[in-house]
Amino acid sequence: MLDLVPLFLDLISFDTMSDEVSTTYPSSEKESEFADKLVEILHSIGVSNAYKDEYSLVYAHVDNNKEKTIGLIAHMDTSPALKGGIKNPRIIKNYDGKDIKLNDKYLMEVNEFPFLKEIQGDDIIVTDGEHLLGGDDKAGIAIILTFVNYYINHKDEFNYNLAISFTPDEEIGKGALHFDIKKMKADVAYTLDGGSIFEASYENFNAAHATLKIYGVGVHPGSAKDIMVNAAMLASEYVLLLPSEMVPEKTENREGFIHLTDIKGDVEEASLSFILRDHDKDLLEEKKVIMQKALETLKNKYPHGKLELTIEDDYRNMFDYFKNDMTAINLINKAYLNSNVKLTYSPIRGGTDGATITYLGLPCPNLGVGDFSPHGRFEVVSINQMEKMVEILKELFK
Repeated sequence: MLDLVPLFLDLISFDTMSDEVSTTYPSSEKESEFADKLVEILHSIGVSNAYKDEYSLVYAHVDNNKEKTIGLIAHMDTSPALKGGIKNPRIIKNYDGKDIKLNDKYLMEVNEFPFLKEIQGDDIIVTDGEHLLGGDDKAGIAIILTFVNYYINHKDEFNYNLAISFTPDEEIGKGALHFDIKKMKADVAYTLDGGSIFEASYENFNAAHATLKIYGVGVHPGSAKDIMVNAAMLASEYVLLLPSEMVPEKTENREGFIHLTDIKGDVEEASLSFILRDHDKDLLEEKKVIMQKALETLKNKYPHGKLELTIEDDYRNMFDYFKNDMTAINLINKAYLNSNVKLTYSPIRGGTDGATITYLGLPCPNLGVGDFSPHGRFEVVSINQMEKMVEILKELFK
């Protein structure tokens, strides 16, 4: 029998940080080792067919002689933003809604993290101030494993077969790179990832990335007039040609952006990296045009310089699928209604494995897990919300 909180504390003690500069898949050996652990847990609770494939994705199935199958998916890796593998998280019972002292250096203030008011009264888990907690997405894994354990022992309560998958490298955008819907064998699926369980999502950004290479002309500055083309200066000028309000720090909700993620260079050569995001695919295309027009402006102004802009698409908004087929969404609505839990839908200002999986042919919205402020030392998990999500999954499968 699995107990949710001890299980979660055990899972987060494993450092499974993905590595964004790695050329392997998964990007870290620790993820592959963690996949073995999850297979062992599934075997121990009676899922004898659980296995790790050649890409370290975990798959498992529990047949219940039903016509349809629902899949549950969570990712094994944690963000490379801060080291994981925390051994000394702290449980705060009946959290009072006040500032939280993580250690002598870090104080988590309510005015900076207003979500804390939303979980006042809950039992919560916080970090030691030096590690991320890993609730993104080991809260999702713990919830799924706890539900699987219940499902196996109460099959007569449920009207769907159960499929499970745990994926690596979600945090570096590769979680669904080798995901196989044929191995999953589900009719619909849900990623369990992210924040409040009172929000679900079936919208995400359409996404692209862009790279601008600038090759200048370097000569001695004493004789540079009408000869030098300073690539670093052109890089700065290019950024100023882009709309100043169309950046992440000035947008919200469904507003898209062009985000400069990296810039480096000198007189002779410079490079800029961007990500482009918008929930509306036509507006994303307009952002590509904006970048191309800025390029042409610089080319005309500096004919002796060389500028190369490449733009590539990354993933699509899964809303374009679900607006034509709401089956998976209707199942969510039924589960929340039967659980007597209020639910809202919110667009994800980011990506999700579910978007890629949806366009692979398996509809896959996202459900929350009660994890807040991920990717850093101020991460918090609500035990109450984790426990409640287990109960909501029971209704989802009925």
